[in-house]
Order: sequence, then structure tokens, then C-alpha cells
Amino acid sequence: MPLGAKIDFPEGSVAYFWKLTESVATLVERCREFGVSLRADEMRCHENRLREKLAEVLLMRHIFGEEVTLGHTDAGAPMVDIEGCHISISHTRGWVCIARNDSHRMGIDVESSGRDRVLRVRERFLDSEELQSVPDGDVEANLLAWTAKEALYKLFAGKGGESLNEHYGVEGAVKVLAGGMAMRGATAVCLPGERLVVFSKVLPDAVVSLAVEAKFCSALEL
Repeated sequence: MPLGAKIDFPEGSVAYFWKLTESVATLVERCREFGVSLRADEMRCHENRLREKLAEVLLMRHIFGEEVTLGHTDAGAPMVDIEGCHISISHTRGWVCIARNDSHRMGIDVESSGRDRVLRVRERFLDSEELQSVPDGDVEANLLAWTAKEALYKLFAGKGGESLNEHYGVEGAVKVLAGGMAMRGATAVCLPGERLVVFSKVLPDAVVSLAVEAKFCSALEL
């Protein structure tokens, strides 16, 4: 997938994807071509992580049209020095994804298709009810559940550092998506005092989910 391929989600969220095939040397050269500065600490990491970081820097430049300062909140959520602009970042094997929204927070997660390891760890993120409703041999359905929950974690981290488990307890976090993520589309999520929406899409080579507070979303009747 080329640099800057994107998906428009409802209510102003845009996700930009880069399927990484380039070498570190090629990415470094692209950074030089675009005039993107590289810090020494960014260059000192494992090759695969370095490729992701370089692609992330280039994708940020593509999205904003200029070099912007990428920082992080105390909870580790990414942020940029642009008033009112919110971002969320996800990496997976061979993929970098950055979502942007210019009015409200959201969380995004992407996973490569065919990662059947998710079937071996599904007991870690699905409760007994979900284990019944999400087929144990359906990689795609389990990846949808995984990415949806990760997107919700990132949304809550962006709101101030509360993890879903810490805020609602383990049961509250697990029950959020009971039976819902076998759907290939939008899912309403109801929590005590919260109404959320998760949008999920199946791409040719990946699965992606984006979470947003329902008060910012008119796409679903909740």
C-alpha cells in the first residue's frame, strides 16, 4: 500500500496507512528528500522498530504537510503541538497507521490479517461469554475483537490515562464487546456513564478499528 493511503471514518476521523516494504536505508533517504530531521535517539533501536519509527515520521509529514512536534501525554498517548488536533497511532507487523481528528479524541488499532496467534491468546482478552460468541477458528473475528478493545484502551488513555480495566474493573472492560465484534462494521458500546462507538473495517491485508465517544458521532442510533 502506498504512502498515505487513507480511510475516512464518520465524524471527521481520517486514518492514514503505510504498508512497509522499504528498507531502513530507503526510508532514511526519503526523510532526507522531504527534509525531515531525525534525532539520534530515534536511530538507536532494533531494525524493525527503526523502520516503523522512520515511516511514522514520514507519515506525519505527509498528513500535516510540514514537520510537527510529536509528544506524549503522561499516559503515553501521542499528541501534536496543533491546537484542537488529536491523533492516535498504531503499529503492527509491516504496518504503520496514524489517525487524525481536528475536533475530538479517538483511538485506533490495526493488526495484520492472518495473524493466527490471536487464536492462541484469545482467552486473555475475551471472557467466557465472548469466547462463545466469537468463533474460536475465525481469525478475522478475533482480530476485530482485539483491535476494537485496543482502540478503546487508546481512547481512554487519550482522555487522561485511565485504562479501561482501571476505570471499570476487569469485568467492565471485558463485557464491553460481548458478542459485538463478530460484526464487520460499526458497533455501539455501552458502559456505565459512557456511550462509545467502534468502527471496524477489514482491509485486504489488515483489520482496523477506531473508537470514539458517541456524543461526537451521529452515525449510529444508540
